[in-house]
Amino acid sequence: MYKIKFRTILFSLVFLIPFSLWSQTTGKISGHVVDGETGDALFGVNILIQGTTRGAATDLDGVFTIRAVPQGQYTLVVTYMGYNKKVIENIEVKSNETTTLDFSMEMQVLKGQEVVVTAKALKNTEAVLLKDRQKASSVSDAVSAEAISRAGSGNAAEAMKQVTGASVVGGKYIYVRGLGDRYTSTQLNGAEIPSTDPYKRAGSIDLIPSNLIDNIVAVKSFTPDKPGNFSGGAVDIRTKDFPQDLTIKFSASSSFNPDVNLKNDGAISYSGGNLDWLGIDDGTREIPDVIQSIGLDDFKQMASNARKSSEQALVYDSFIKSFSSTMKPVTTTFPLNQSYSFSVGNQINFLGRPLGFLTSLSYNHSYSSYQNGEKNNWYLGASSIDAVDELTYNYKYQENKSSDEVLWGGLFKATYKLNPSHFFGFDFVYNRNAESYALTLEGQNPYDYENEIVQSSTIGYNERELYSFQLNGKHQFPSLFNSNLEWAGTLGRSYQDEPDIRYFTNGYAPEGNPQYEVKHNAKPRRFFRTLDGDRNELKIDYTIPFKQWQGKPGSFKMGGMLAQKKKDFSERNFYYRPATGNFEYNGNVDDFLAELGFTSDQITEGTNRYYDMGLVLEELAPQIGWYKGEQNINAGYAMVDLPLSRKIRFIGGARLETTEMKVETDDVGKQMNFTEHDLLPSLNFIYQLNPDMNVRLAYGKTLALPTFREVVPFESYEFIGGVNYFGNSELKRTLIDNYDIRWEWFSRPGEIYAVSLFYKSFQDPIEKRYRAKEKEMTWVNVDHALTYGIEFELRKRLDVVSQKLTNFMVGGNLALVHSQVDIPEYEMMFIKAIDPNASDKRQFEGQSPYILNVNVNYENAKAGISSSLYYNVFGERLAFSTGTATPDVFEQPFHSLNYSLSYKFMPSMGAKFAIKNILNSEYKEIHEFKGIEYVYKNYNSGRTFTLGLDYSL
Repeated sequence: MYKIKFRTILFSLVFLIPFSLWSQTTGKISGHVVDGETGDALFGVNILIQGTTRGAATDLDGVFTIRAVPQGQYTLVVTYMGYNKKVIENIEVKSNETTTLDFSMEMQVLKGQEVVVTAKALKNTEAVLLKDRQKASSVSDAVSAEAISRAGSGNAAEAMKQVTGASVVGGKYIYVRGLGDRYTSTQLNGAEIPSTDPYKRAGSIDLIPSNLIDNIVAVKSFTPDKPGNFSGGAVDIRTKDFPQDLTIKFSASSSFNPDVNLKNDGAISYSGGNLDWLGIDDGTREIPDVIQSIGLDDFKQMASNARKSSEQALVYDSFIKSFSSTMKPVTTTFPLNQSYSFSVGNQINFLGRPLGFLTSLSYNHSYSSYQNGEKNNWYLGASSIDAVDELTYNYKYQENKSSDEVLWGGLFKATYKLNPSHFFGFDFVYNRNAESYALTLEGQNPYDYENEIVQSSTIGYNERELYSFQLNGKHQFPSLFNSNLEWAGTLGRSYQDEPDIRYFTNGYAPEGNPQYEVKHNAKPRRFFRTLDGDRNELKIDYTIPFKQWQGKPGSFKMGGMLAQKKKDFSERNFYYRPATGNFEYNGNVDDFLAELGFTSDQITEGTNRYYDMGLVLEELAPQIGWYKGEQNINAGYAMVDLPLSRKIRFIGGARLETTEMKVETDDVGKQMNFTEHDLLPSLNFIYQLNPDMNVRLAYGKTLALPTFREVVPFESYEFIGGVNYFGNSELKRTLIDNYDIRWEWFSRPGEIYAVSLFYKSFQDPIEKRYRAKEKEMTWVNVDHALTYGIEFELRKRLDVVSQKLTNFMVGGNLALVHSQVDIPEYEMMFIKAIDPNASDKRQFEGQSPYILNVNVNYENAKAGISSSLYYNVFGERLAFSTGTATPDVFEQPFHSLNYSLSYKFMPSMGAKFAIKNILNSEYKEIHEFKGIEYVYKNYNSGRTFTLGLDYSL
């Protein structure tokens, strides 16, 4: 039964804390001040309202707030030692509102020079992110909450599709520049997200609802202050920050897919627990307590004793009947999808100092379904590729699949400013996702069921949980070289439970009276798996600013990280079989399971009398497949940010990482331990062609580590594909050399032109190795791999074409990528035997040769209208390799076209309409052989229409 831990309850109560709401009779002036050349926040800038004694100084983040300002129009005088004095005129302050000013300070060139500007509130968050990119020390891309909302993205994974060179595989995993989860680091507020999948290294970011996100930054080049375990990108999801004033927001929406929702018997499902609507299994699907307490040998002995004793037979009977009797799905009708979010935030005075807070909750319940999909399996049925002109099928199925998914989460953030030089923050993020799914297959499988129709079904539940607690602080020490200390301690946990996945397969003759059969090599099964992971992390960064020989600002930065990751994995596998003889099956699953267990009849065998048993339940050995893994990373770094001249900036240094990894399993003789010490250098040059244009050159050495599952000497069976997976304790980590060149022009606020080139060389990359004959898969190091490509990006307002198009903006990005990796030698032996001309290289799994995003946006603030059209397509990408001369399976391009329209019909209320998958594109995976296309899998998911309302105070 699912147990809600005390700490989960305790921190969930945070969301129920009542907040006092302070009203204001005056206004505020607040803003952010940065260095005009470097983009760094300026600490201690003095801002004074002209003609008064009222003012403020900026804090560590360059933020200032002047409170209790009477309504009216004002002029600000801004001064800072070494910078030109700035006068900002025409600042209008309204009662109960905050006037926001974001501006830069220029270093002093001529004494006494004064800059006079007219105040303008900078509210375009896309423009702010682009400004940050312009001044960043590394090659990076970003997407803001504004863009996420415009595109109608439901979670962080969908939002990442807008990032140049990024694609999403399986709806969860981010591939950046053609590199998958092994080479991508996913972070939440700067701390790595633990993975909920034993076969994946990076966390699945679909767990994070989009309305909790402030921005997503993808860093593509390495600097020493970043963890070294990425090559494609380090994706950092930043949650929303607290507002300057009291803000309350609420939104609700409902969506409809004609192929899924309100369609009579248009979906398949099965009965679950009473808490499924919360994404929590209430124990309905858990292994019954009486089974949990039994070992494999005891279970077998009980089955043997049950035939000899009526008392033991009754005990055994109660044990094997303690599982749910549901083994196949039934048709159902799905209701409408629904989504809700609520947030409240404010900044108040606590003990005379500012305290900011934000609490946010979101809930989403959605359904998906498709019918008449295809799922086929093909092979090259010949000893030579020249001997045949077509592929032969192992099986051909029609597939129906439905899912009922819940995603909800919340966050609580608080920041307390002890004084302008010291402040502390606390972040708590919790997300829960659960999917109840059902799948049926019907078709031909001549290998197992000659001249019969095969029917197979799967019903399952996947429950995932992620939470993160973080304490952080920033401290300025004016008397100690004006240095800056930042630190963050994070406790993160991820949990995945797959309770009672049920498989049932039978065949029947299609002619005459159907004769059903269940075969011994396809016994009905129940499968249970859990993965519990923790990641604890402490990071410290210490920065000392300085002025170089020309008086330009530079900095020396050093710090370290301690990170500990733990994984605890277990699985159990049960199956049904007849106590004697063969399965008896009339096509009715209820009748089939009615034969389960003890009957009162006695049978005689020689001089012995036995109690008859119908179906019995057994457990596959090993009784409990499990492993425990622990990984510790200790890292230290030093780097310098040094202007070499008026136009050239150098950022470089090195990071030393020590990685210790150990895994244990139930076989004491098969433990794994290794320790690696890696020095990771980084060199970055930024040449400023003009104040709005940069050329970047970057080199960095990074690494990729194997997962626990890949190194543990542990065997597990995956029903999908029918493959046994074996770990390889001899795996080594991969080292990668990364080269980047980027030209970028930030022509106006919110606009950019950019072209990037990249090249990556891999030493000892980890690849899958298939033993096709044995249907086994493991992981090995191959000698070498490489990937390279070019990226283009554009965001441009159309007022340059015509003033009539002032409210329009177009954007787009295109990535062209090539990759190649050595095919493991063992595979090549099989491939070359059939196809002597076959290449010994292939592209990375999940790598697309091109990724294209195009969007057109219309924004009319006066009319309260915002409208966006988004198009995305990726090139054919390798879904998986067959490991034989049979052609590999490739996922075909998916053309995604989405539209959204927002209308603010009242100052505090608006409506939104959206359509997803307008083109109703088909998902398709294929083999291609001698110019003929063989479908491996395909389906249509339909169009989704959404209508929502939002309210803000």
